[in-house]
Amino acid sequence: MDFTTNIAYNISDDEFEDLSNLLASRLNGNEIISFAKGTDGGKDGRRIGFSKDIKKWKTAGSKFIIQAKHTENPIASCSDNKFHGNRTSIISGEIEKIKQLKAKDELEYYILFTNRKYTGNADSAIRKDISSKAKVDIDSIEIIGIETINQLLSLDSNKDLVVRFNLNNQHIPFEFSDEEIKEVIVAFKTQLPIISKDIKREVDSLKYDYTHIDKDKKNEKNELSKEYYQNEILGRSLVEFDKIEQFLNNPVNEALKDSYFDTAHELNQIISIKRDNFNAFEELFIHIYKLVCDGSAVLKGSKRHVTTFLHYMYIECLIGKK
Repeated sequence: MDFTTNIAYNISDDEFEDLSNLLASRLNGNEIISFAKGTDGGKDGRRIGFSKDIKKWKTAGSKFIIQAKHTENPIASCSDNKFHGNRTSIISGEIEKIKQLKAKDELEYYILFTNRKYTGNADSAIRKDISSKAKVDIDSIEIIGIETINQLLSLDSNKDLVVRFNLNNQHIPFEFSDEEIKEVIVAFKTQLPIISKDIKREVDSLKYDYTHIDKDKKNEKNELSKEYYQNEILGRSLVEFDKIEQFLNNPVNEALKDSYFDTAHELNQIISIKRDNFNAFEELFIHIYKLVCDGSAVLKGSKRHVTTFLHYMYIECLIGKK
């Protein structure tokens, strides 16, 4: 099951710390570390490093150090520079703490729980960085990302934690059939060179139409910022809208048109249910974009069109409040 959104929004930093401590106390050394979709460095998962010497880590006592790093951003990643990659990152701060504990002989094993996405590449980079700078065996360092947390919480033995932290409250994952919209996007890119350049309306007149008071009201209802609307929708996507319209109205694309409207309908239902989990509406655009694009080889070179189609759905009132 996917508890990502509930962990981000429905529990506090302190509660996540409690959850992490309880999960750590239940590890047995046979766990598999799961990774997010995306660049995986040649691995989709791996056995927990502590399994190298189970007896030793089970008897480490107070030298088994647990850290918890909670974020309210449901699409945050361990690959973000804020988490790892510069001198002010979370991991840089943790390395200094580990060095101090190591110098005082108070650390043998280190485990960090985070509700961020964790890819195979991030796993290699972060653990190697900690190991080399803090002088700790890489198999004594573990990062538990949201994928592994979801996996652990799905075990029957941890159902009590799901109940205790109310993680099943209104639990409907933000998921939809993204294969259909991928097919539409790929076909659109393929047909772009032959789509008529004879745009029916000038861009300036389009901007006038789309800045009509009705759109201002729609943006207000949906809490879409004026800056995002002006810069991203009008400034970047608008010039593609007539091309999308011609693409969808082409008789040869009738099946793709049906897939497009099916996707929009499904998305709108999920957005209606999950809207309170996001602040500005543009966060939804980014979240959906990442759900569709992360780890997708078929969309290579076409990912920018995903955002354009989402903007078009919004402008046509297929998603969001009218």
